[in-house]
Amino acid sequence: MAVKNNLKMIFDYFKLNLKKEWKYKSSFIMQIIMMILNDLFFIIQWVIIFQLVDNIGGYGFDETMLLWAISAGGFGFAHTFFAGAKNIKEFVYEGKLDVYLTQPKSILLNVCCSATDVSGIGDILYAFVVLAIIGAPWYWYLIMIPIIIMTGLIYMSVYVVYVSLCFYINHGDAVAKSVEGTINKAGNYPPAIFNTIVKGLFFTLIPTFFYTFVPAQYFFLTPNIWWILGTVGVTIVWVMLAFVCFNKGLRKYNSGNLMGGRL
Repeated sequence: MAVKNNLKMIFDYFKLNLKKEWKYKSSFIMQIIMMILNDLFFIIQWVIIFQLVDNIGGYGFDETMLLWAISAGGFGFAHTFFAGAKNIKEFVYEGKLDVYLTQPKSILLNVCCSATDVSGIGDILYAFVVLAIIGAPWYWYLIMIPIIIMTGLIYMSVYVVYVSLCFYINHGDAVAKSVEGTINKAGNYPPAIFNTIVKGLFFTLIPTFFYTFVPAQYFFLTPNIWWILGTVGVTIVWVMLAFVCFNKGLRKYNSGNLMGGRL
């Protein structure tokens, strides 16, 4: 029942945020289109690279584009549904969490769902555009849906885990931004270019490989049930860690004594 209620809240927030953004229809549509076009420019980069080399670490053009599709889709899902997480730093340092403390639902979920980045929808659409470009079979489009959800949850959960340092230290968000940048950028490249130490890091403290490589390799290219189940497990673990780290950090939170309400 709790899961059902939380899912309902997520979609209620999403619908409300979309209605607010839709008031400015031209801006709404342009944000989505411009994000798709922005992502498409990276394809030109890889077309040029693969004209010079046959493969990079065993990955050709199609495989590399699959990494980018998954990365864009996960990023887009995270920012479409949970963009409010990016405000955690501000809420903590400026004492603006007070309003959320009065909410009956999960404080973290309320914060994360409080905002939507419309351009994220463009990233999600781009993931499917890439599948069309590489001539993916029809069932890949179906597989992409749960992958986008899982990678989006991993992306935002990792960010929340590290941004929770804001409860303890000044500029704690710098760590979160560094980790976020690593996942978002390193996850777009074939894993063979990284050394053993970095690979170990990308499987554990910064789960970059579960964000792109594992889904690309073991959901699409060479399906493996154990890696699939492992990815589901990793997603659950990071989501749980996000709630644990945030809730523990709340004990250190200093109220800003702000009077306010939310509709």
